[in-house]
Amino acid sequence: MFKINFFNKKKVTSIVIILSLVVIGGVYLKSKQAKGITNDVPGWSWVLGGKVITIDAGHGGVDPGAVGINNTLEKDVNLEISKRVQLLFEQAGSKVVMLREDDRDFGTSSKLLQRKREDLAYRIQQAMESNADIYLSIHANSFTDQRQQGPQVFYHPDSEEGKALATSIQDSLNKVGSKKRVAKSNQSYFILKNTDMVAVTIEVGFLSNPEEESNLRKADYQQRIAMAIFEGVGSYLAAEKPIISDD
Repeated sequence: MFKINFFNKKKVTSIVIILSLVVIGGVYLKSKQAKGITNDVPGWSWVLGGKVITIDAGHGGVDPGAVGINNTLEKDVNLEISKRVQLLFEQAGSKVVMLREDDRDFGTSSKLLQRKREDLAYRIQQAMESNADIYLSIHANSFTDQRQQGPQVFYHPDSEEGKALATSIQDSLNKVGSKKRVAKSNQSYFILKNTDMVAVTIEVGFLSNPEEESNLRKADYQQRIAMAIFEGVGSYLAAEKPIISDD
């Protein structure tokens, strides 16, 4: 009969443990990949360490925002992408302030218009109290012309830094979809008018476009949008704080 001595038993046990860890690790990685979540961050992400990033997932609660032609709610898309952006910044060492982490609004009035005003006022107050370096307002677009598509970033016309940040994020987002857009100034966005930090509003795509609405519901596409936003902010900060050579 074949016998296994004490040392062989230890060796066999070690091999079994290693193989088990490999299998478990592979299953875990595949699970994260299936959800469209990645731990990979660019090498320049060191510039984000210690930065305070406020992320505002637009709408929520009684306010659904835009509604897609297949009934996709903007508030849901905004929150999903915002959570993915949050994870990327936290992995890079940033402090992230999430204004909304679930399906809610911040108004109390029974009248919808007044409730919306209360909601916006709360968001502005929280943004100001966060002392953030950067404020990202995440939204989704809609238009009567269903052919319109592509993410677009907006900044206040009086903010040069806002323009630089918006342009950097726009350049990254243009790598995701087929439609290439240009960052634009806009003084009608309530958030952009009432913050004293570097702030942009990011419209992640058009829910009124059938193809883009479908993409915005998919985890892998949401992750690509989130990564583009993250890279755009990182590129902006890297340009603002260039690497100094020791030579």
